[in-house]
Amino acid sequence: MTQLSLWLAFIVCLAAGATYYFRPESRHTQNLGAIAIALHTLSLTQVLLHKDGFNFLTIGMLIAIIGNSLLWFSNRDKDLSLLITAAFPLTAIIIALNAISPWDLKQLHSASWGTSAHILIASVAYSLFTAACGVGILLAIQEYQLKHHKLKQLLRVPPLQVLERLMFEFIWAAFILLTVTIATGYYFIEDMFAQHLVHKTFFTIASWFVFAGLLLGRHFAGWRGQLAVKLTLSGFFLLMLGYFGSQIVLQILLVK
Repeated sequence: MTQLSLWLAFIVCLAAGATYYFRPESRHTQNLGAIAIALHTLSLTQVLLHKDGFNFLTIGMLIAIIGNSLLWFSNRDKDLSLLITAAFPLTAIIIALNAISPWDLKQLHSASWGTSAHILIASVAYSLFTAACGVGILLAIQEYQLKHHKLKQLLRVPPLQVLERLMFEFIWAAFILLTVTIATGYYFIEDMFAQHLVHKTFFTIASWFVFAGLLLGRHFAGWRGQLAVKLTLSGFFLLMLGYFGSQIVLQILLVK
Protein backbone atom coordinates (compact mmCIF):
# COMPACT_ATOMS: atom_id res chain seq x y z
CA MET A 1 0.00 0.00 0.00
CA THR A 2 2.83 2.39 0.87
CA GLN A 3 4.67 1.81 -2.41
CA LEU A 4 1.45 2.12 -4.36
CA SER A 5 0.58 5.47 -2.75
CA LEU A 6 4.12 6.78 -3.30
CA TRP A 7 4.24 5.91 -6.98
CA LEU A 8 0.69 7.16 -7.54
CA ALA A 9 1.63 10.48 -5.93
CA PHE A 10 4.77 10.54 -8.11
CA ILE A 11 2.75 10.13 -11.32
CA VAL A 12 0.08 12.67 -10.37
CA CYS A 13 2.70 15.27 -9.34
CA LEU A 14 4.38 14.94 -12.74
CA ALA A 15 1.02 15.22 -14.49
CA ALA A 16 0.08 18.27 -12.40
CA GLY A 17 3.36 20.00 -13.24
CA ALA A 18 2.80 19.47 -16.97
CA THR A 19 -0.84 20.59 -16.76
CA TYR A 20 0.07 23.80 -14.93
CA TYR A 21 2.46 24.61 -17.77
CA PHE A 22 0.12 23.93 -20.68
CA ARG A 23 -3.28 24.82 -19.15
CA PRO A 24 -2.62 27.15 -16.22
CA GLU A 25 -6.03 28.86 -16.24
CA SER A 26 -8.12 25.70 -16.31
CA ARG A 27 -10.18 24.84 -13.26
CA HIS A 28 -9.28 21.19 -13.84
CA THR A 29 -5.61 22.11 -13.47
CA GLN A 30 -6.22 23.59 -10.03
CA ASN A 31 -8.21 20.50 -9.08
CA LEU A 32 -5.39 18.24 -10.26
CA GLY A 33 -2.95 20.23 -8.15
CA ALA A 34 -5.16 19.68 -5.10
CA ILE A 35 -5.34 15.94 -5.85
CA ALA A 36 -1.54 15.81 -6.16
CA ILE A 37 -1.12 17.48 -2.76
CA ALA A 38 -3.70 15.13 -1.20
CA LEU A 39 -1.98 12.02 -2.60
CA HIS A 40 1.39 13.39 -1.51
CA THR A 41 0.02 13.82 2.03
CA LEU A 42 -1.47 10.32 2.00
CA SER A 43 1.79 8.77 0.83
CA LEU A 44 3.78 10.57 3.54
CA THR A 45 1.29 9.35 6.15
CA GLN A 46 1.75 5.79 4.88
CA VAL A 47 5.53 6.13 5.04
CA LEU A 48 5.46 7.45 8.61
CA LEU A 49 3.18 4.62 9.74
CA HIS A 50 5.89 2.14 8.72
CA LYS A 51 8.91 4.07 10.00
CA ASP A 52 10.10 5.04 13.45
CA GLY A 53 10.07 8.81 12.91
CA PHE A 54 11.37 11.12 10.21
CA ASN A 55 14.56 10.99 8.19
CA PHE A 56 15.81 13.77 5.94
CA LEU A 57 13.96 12.39 2.89
CA THR A 58 10.62 12.21 4.70
CA ILE A 59 11.23 15.71 6.04
CA GLY A 60 11.82 16.70 2.41
CA MET A 61 8.37 15.32 1.59
CA LEU A 62 6.85 17.31 4.46
CA ILE A 63 8.53 20.53 3.33
CA ALA A 64 7.31 19.91 -0.24
CA ILE A 65 3.72 19.35 0.92
CA ILE A 66 3.64 22.61 2.83
CA GLY A 67 5.40 24.55 0.05
CA ASN A 68 3.11 23.20 -2.67
CA SER A 69 0.06 23.97 -0.55
CA LEU A 70 1.23 27.56 -0.10
CA LEU A 71 1.79 27.97 -3.84
CA TRP A 72 -1.53 26.28 -4.64
CA PHE A 73 -3.49 28.70 -2.44
CA SER A 74 -1.49 31.73 -3.65
CA ASN A 75 -2.12 30.72 -7.26
CA ARG A 76 -5.86 31.18 -6.79
CA ASP A 77 -5.54 34.97 -7.09
CA LYS A 78 -2.02 35.27 -8.56
CA ASP A 79 -0.62 33.46 -11.58
CA LEU A 80 2.21 31.38 -10.09
CA SER A 81 1.70 28.54 -12.56
CA LEU A 82 5.32 28.59 -13.79
CA LEU A 83 6.54 28.21 -10.22
CA ILE A 84 4.16 25.33 -9.61
CA THR A 85 5.27 23.79 -12.92
CA ALA A 86 8.76 23.48 -11.42
CA ALA A 87 7.64 22.63 -7.87
CA PHE A 88 5.59 19.53 -8.68
CA PRO A 89 8.27 17.69 -10.70
CA LEU A 90 10.83 18.42 -7.96
CA THR A 91 8.33 17.02 -5.48
CA ALA A 92 7.96 13.93 -7.67
CA ILE A 93 11.72 13.35 -7.43
CA ILE A 94 11.59 13.53 -3.63
CA ILE A 95 8.66 11.09 -3.59
CA ALA A 96 10.53 8.69 -5.89
CA LEU A 97 13.57 8.75 -3.61
CA ASN A 98 11.33 7.81 -0.69
CA ALA A 99 9.85 5.00 -2.76
CA ILE A 100 13.15 3.42 -3.78
CA SER A 101 14.98 4.25 -0.48
CA PRO A 102 18.49 4.19 -2.01
CA TRP A 103 20.23 4.86 1.31
CA ASP A 104 20.02 3.42 4.81
CA LEU A 105 19.07 6.61 6.62
CA LYS A 106 18.96 7.23 10.35
CA GLN A 107 15.48 7.90 11.72
CA LEU A 108 15.00 11.08 13.74
CA HIS A 109 12.72 9.61 16.39
CA SER A 110 12.06 11.22 19.75
CA ALA A 111 9.45 10.67 22.40
CA SER A 112 9.68 14.36 23.27
CA TRP A 113 6.76 16.43 22.03
CA GLY A 114 9.05 19.46 22.12
CA THR A 115 11.50 17.95 19.65
CA SER A 116 8.61 16.90 17.39
CA ALA A 117 7.23 20.45 17.51
CA HIS A 118 10.71 21.77 16.71
CA ILE A 119 10.89 19.56 13.59
CA LEU A 120 7.40 20.60 12.46
CA ILE A 121 8.02 24.34 12.94
CA ALA A 122 11.35 24.06 11.12
CA SER A 123 9.67 22.28 8.21
CA VAL A 124 7.07 25.04 7.85
CA ALA A 125 9.82 27.69 7.99
CA TYR A 126 11.86 25.89 5.32
CA SER A 127 8.75 25.59 3.14
CA LEU A 128 8.07 29.31 3.37
CA PHE A 129 11.68 30.15 2.56
CA THR A 130 11.56 27.77 -0.41
CA ALA A 131 8.41 29.50 -1.71
CA ALA A 132 10.04 32.91 -1.17
CA CYS A 133 13.08 31.82 -3.19
CA GLY A 134 10.91 30.57 -6.03
CA VAL A 135 9.04 33.87 -6.16
CA GLY A 136 12.34 35.72 -5.93
CA ILE A 137 13.75 33.89 -8.94
CA LEU A 138 10.67 34.80 -10.99
CA LEU A 139 11.03 38.39 -9.80
CA ALA A 140 14.70 38.56 -10.80
CA ILE A 141 14.07 37.09 -14.27
CA GLN A 142 11.13 39.42 -14.93
CA GLU A 143 13.04 42.47 -13.73
CA TYR A 144 16.04 41.56 -15.91
CA GLN A 145 13.85 41.18 -18.99
CA LEU A 146 12.14 44.51 -18.39
CA LYS A 147 15.45 46.34 -17.91
CA HIS A 148 16.84 44.86 -21.12
CA HIS A 149 13.61 45.54 -23.06
CA LYS A 150 12.95 41.87 -23.82
CA LEU A 151 9.21 42.40 -23.67
CA LYS A 152 8.40 39.50 -25.99
CA GLN A 153 10.09 37.09 -23.58
CA LEU A 154 8.27 38.22 -20.43
CA LEU A 155 7.28 35.38 -18.16
CA ARG A 156 3.68 34.52 -17.40
CA VAL A 157 3.78 35.91 -13.86
CA PRO A 158 2.06 38.64 -11.78
CA PRO A 159 3.38 42.24 -11.86
CA LEU A 160 6.72 42.95 -10.19
CA GLN A 161 5.11 44.75 -7.24
CA VAL A 162 2.86 41.77 -6.52
CA LEU A 163 5.75 39.31 -6.71
CA GLU A 164 7.93 41.43 -4.45
CA ARG A 165 5.17 41.85 -1.87
CA LEU A 166 4.47 38.11 -1.91
CA MET A 167 8.16 37.29 -1.52
CA PHE A 168 8.50 39.48 1.57
CA GLU A 169 5.29 38.10 3.05
CA PHE A 170 6.77 34.61 2.80
CA ILE A 171 10.10 35.81 4.21
CA TRP A 172 8.51 37.55 7.20
CA ALA A 173 6.45 34.48 8.11
CA ALA A 174 9.43 32.16 7.58
CA PHE A 175 11.77 34.40 9.59
CA ILE A 176 9.42 34.39 12.58
CA LEU A 177 9.18 30.60 12.43
CA LEU A 178 12.95 30.27 11.98
CA THR A 179 13.40 32.32 15.15
CA VAL A 180 11.00 29.99 16.96
CA THR A 181 12.88 27.00 15.49
CA ILE A 182 16.20 28.22 16.90
CA ALA A 183 14.60 28.97 20.27
CA THR A 184 12.90 25.56 20.53
CA GLY A 185 16.07 23.82 19.38
CA TYR A 186 18.05 25.57 22.12
CA TYR A 187 15.43 24.63 24.71
CA PHE A 188 14.58 21.05 23.73
CA ILE A 189 17.84 19.77 22.22
CA GLU A 190 20.40 18.97 24.90
CA ASP A 191 23.49 20.22 23.05
CA MET A 192 22.95 22.17 19.84
CA PHE A 193 26.73 22.50 19.44
CA ALA A 194 27.48 18.79 19.68
CA GLN A 195 29.78 17.50 16.94
CA HIS A 196 26.95 16.10 14.78
CA LEU A 197 24.86 19.29 15.12
CA VAL A 198 27.42 22.10 15.10
CA HIS A 199 27.37 22.59 11.30
CA LYS A 200 23.59 22.67 11.22
CA THR A 201 23.47 25.15 14.11
CA PHE A 202 26.15 27.40 12.60
CA PHE A 203 24.55 27.63 9.15
CA THR A 204 21.05 28.08 10.60
CA ILE A 205 22.16 31.00 12.77
CA ALA A 206 24.12 32.48 9.84
CA SER A 207 20.97 32.25 7.72
CA TRP A 208 18.98 33.96 10.48
CA PHE A 209 21.39 36.92 10.42
CA VAL A 210 21.16 37.18 6.62
CA PHE A 211 17.36 37.33 6.70
CA ALA A 212 17.38 39.69 9.69
CA GLY A 213 19.68 42.02 7.75
CA LEU A 214 17.44 41.78 4.68
CA LEU A 215 14.29 42.66 6.62
CA LEU A 216 16.02 45.53 8.43
CA GLY A 217 17.40 46.80 5.12
CA ARG A 218 13.95 46.55 3.58
CA HIS A 219 12.37 48.52 6.43
CA PHE A 220 14.99 51.25 6.88
CA ALA A 221 16.65 51.50 3.45
CA GLY A 222 13.95 50.19 1.13
CA TRP A 223 16.03 47.29 -0.21
CA ARG A 224 14.30 45.60 -3.12
CA GLY A 225 14.82 44.06 -6.53
CA GLN A 226 18.01 42.17 -7.34
CA LEU A 227 19.64 42.93 -3.97
CA ALA A 228 16.68 41.50 -2.06
CA VAL A 229 16.62 38.41 -4.27
CA LYS A 230 20.37 37.80 -3.87
CA LEU A 231 20.14 38.05 -0.08
CA THR A 232 17.08 35.77 -0.08
CA LEU A 233 18.89 33.13 -2.13
CA SER A 234 22.01 33.47 0.03
CA GLY A 235 20.08 32.98 3.25
CA PHE A 236 18.18 30.05 1.78
CA PHE A 237 21.40 28.42 0.58
CA LEU A 238 22.91 28.66 4.07
CA LEU A 239 19.76 27.21 5.61
CA MET A 240 19.59 24.27 3.21
CA LEU A 241 23.34 23.67 3.52
CA GLY A 242 22.94 23.59 7.28
CA TYR A 243 20.29 20.90 7.26
CA PHE A 244 20.38 18.89 4.05
CA GLY A 245 24.11 19.35 3.47
CA SER A 246 25.04 18.09 6.92
CA GLN A 247 22.55 15.21 6.65
CA ILE A 248 23.97 14.12 3.29
CA VAL A 249 27.50 14.10 4.69
CA LEU A 250 26.59 12.34 7.94
CA GLN A 251 24.08 9.81 6.62
CA ILE A 252 25.22 9.08 3.06
CA LEU A 253 28.81 10.04 2.35
CA LEU A 254 30.16 8.87 5.71
CA VAL A 255 28.15 5.64 5.81
CA LYS A 256 30.48 2.68 5.61
